[in-house]
Amino acid sequence: MKTLLVSPYSPYPLVFGGAIRVYHVLKMFAGFSDVTLLGYRTWQDEGSADEHLRSLCVRVAMLDGPPSRVQPKWLLQARGIFGVRPFQYHAFYSPALQLLIDQALRRERYDYIVMEQSQMAYFRLRQPGAIHILDLHNIEHELLARRAIVQHNLARRLALTLEARKFRRDEQAIYRQADLVFTPSERERALLAALPGMPRVETLPNSIDTDYFALRQADPAANELVFVGSSHVDANRDAINYFVQQIFPLIEQRVPDVTLSIVGGDPPAEIRVYGERPKITVTGFVADVRAYMARARVMVVPIRSGGGTRLKILESMSFGLPVVATTIGAEGIDAMHERELLLADDPPAFAAAVERLLTDATLRRRLITNGRKLVETGYSWQAVGRRLQDHLLALGQHEWSVN
Repeated sequence: MKTLLVSPYSPYPLVFGGAIRVYHVLKMFAGFSDVTLLGYRTWQDEGSADEHLRSLCVRVAMLDGPPSRVQPKWLLQARGIFGVRPFQYHAFYSPALQLLIDQALRRERYDYIVMEQSQMAYFRLRQPGAIHILDLHNIEHELLARRAIVQHNLARRLALTLEARKFRRDEQAIYRQADLVFTPSERERALLAALPGMPRVETLPNSIDTDYFALRQADPAANELVFVGSSHVDANRDAINYFVQQIFPLIEQRVPDVTLSIVGGDPPAEIRVYGERPKITVTGFVADVRAYMARARVMVVPIRSGGGTRLKILESMSFGLPVVATTIGAEGIDAMHERELLLADDPPAFAAAVERLLTDATLRRRLITNGRKLVETGYSWQAVGRRLQDHLLALGQHEWSVN
């Protein structure tokens, strides 16, 4: 069997949530088919990354891009505001990648054509006889609308609101081009399945490597908190500002020796400046986040916008690191407040939840035990691979095994 997978970014190295999802989906398809990977190269030096991907794929062809990384962003945004097409089209579509896709479709007959994220469905990917699968990481227009709500700059808020409305129209048409749509959570599946004229919509949760994030044995003695996420992402940057400005001071009043590590690549100046405070460390990119997770007593996920499923929560549960999150931050994960994590949606409640975890070892142990069990049974890449198998079998495809 043969699979063509088209991605908006390199799925390796595993340095952010989108790459992790694409990598595990690719790995699942590589378990039973020959995979051709096409897309954009998003890192400067990917020699070793390409080598690793070629160990999974029969062909890898990645172009520099996407356009939003190699062209002036203001120009693409202007086209999105004043043109018919939304910014998402101009940010991801390129004739050069379309040419690569056309060549691949002429060269091979594929059993599966997998489009990672809605934006990649702007490319012409139809091939008679193939099953066309759209793998959603978010409902993108919903994510844009949520980003608009938390903007303080009026012009940016209006631009994002307009973009959300434009892309909503395109995105709903994109869904109907597929034979099968995967969503990362049941909430998103239900929303899409209720739309008229939709194809089959199924949940394919985000998955993690539970061996890599093996359950730690030690409970750190220090009252250290950790936030993990690339701060060039709007939702993460907003979460960091929200936490440092409105929540962390409340925690300091209750737990004077508390410290915070902000871990993730590309921190802008507004985030780097927090590292000048005596109790806060801003690391920038780190190759292995587990070193910082191992030192922490609590993972904080104060997300107020965004969508999909937070891999940082699943990784923390797998690792044995208790989590305090907002309801939006934990959205899409089959976890319950007080069972696998603590939820809090305003600064006083969030600070109180963090204090509870820092001072209550029994509560920490309960959340750790339940969280690890949840991840092992529902979110390991092997467990999610079996769900993928079930979805493909429902379409009449041949059975395959997950190793």
